[in-house]
Amino acid sequence: MNDSELITAVKQSVTGVHMHVPTEQIVSRSRTIRARRRIPGAAGALAVVAGVAVAALLPASHQPSAQLAAWTVIRQADGTVSVTIRELRDAAGLQRKLRADGVPASVTFTGQGNPACQGYQGSGTQSQRRQLLGSVATVREGSPNVMTIYPAALPPGAGLAIAAAMQNYSGPRDSIELTVSLVQASPRCTGS
Repeated sequence: MNDSELITAVKQSVTGVHMHVPTEQIVSRSRTIRARRRIPGAAGALAVVAGVAVAALLPASHQPSAQLAAWTVIRQADGTVSVTIRELRDAAGLQRKLRADGVPASVTFTGQGNPACQGYQGSGTQSQRRQLLGSVATVREGSPNVMTIYPAALPPGAGLAIAAAMQNYSGPRDSIELTVSLVQASPRCTGS
């Protein structure tokens, strides 16, 4: 269910609900409750100062970032991009976020490749291209749904094709496995 479907469902569920309590009574009651819950001024100021001090001490790589239920993309201070996929959904959103963070990418799920993407030929043998790919993107050992991308290591005219698929290891939980390959960058494949 996406946001617009959720909003529509909520609107429909409260369509017949009407308020019978006067507005003045609601406002008066809320003011009374807020007054009881107010933190004394000194304690509030102390909390603000402590929060600013903690934020100032955090290194740049630990700054807050957007985290979605399905996946997280964090651009680190050193230029690398960390990707964690928890659920196989919203490939287009993940693709937009990667591109916004400087990674020319095509993202698909469950083996549905982008037909506009062509394999990266580049110079060298297939083995040399695999070695190049290892310097561009690494999947974390023991955690196949976490990847680090090094956009600066991408050769000119190259992008990434990222495919995420469910893997059943006949254990207590299924796992998501990422497959990454180099492709020719193009507007229809990688957005650039």
